[in-house]
Amino acid sequence: MKKKKAAPKKPTPKAADSAIAAKRAKAYSDMESHVCDLVNMGTIAMDQFDKDNGLFIFAVGKLEDMLNEFKAHYYAEEFGI
Repeated sequence: MKKKKAAPKKPTPKAADSAIAAKRAKAYSDMESHVCDLVNMGTIAMDQFDKDNGLFIFAVGKLEDMLNEFKAHYYAEEFGI
């Protein structure tokens, strides 16, 4: 008698949820330093608000660039719902 090969097991919903949660946790952990950089640049921009117009414009422009890069990286992650 020939034995049939077992079909590969599909991940259970609980296992799939656990894998998604682990992926999200790592992504959020990886994001921490970027969020801190954004906060620091926002602080620098606010510090320059009433001082030097050139530095304020530079800081706000740099903050915008950083936010756009952060947004692009964040939305590049794919998470199942």
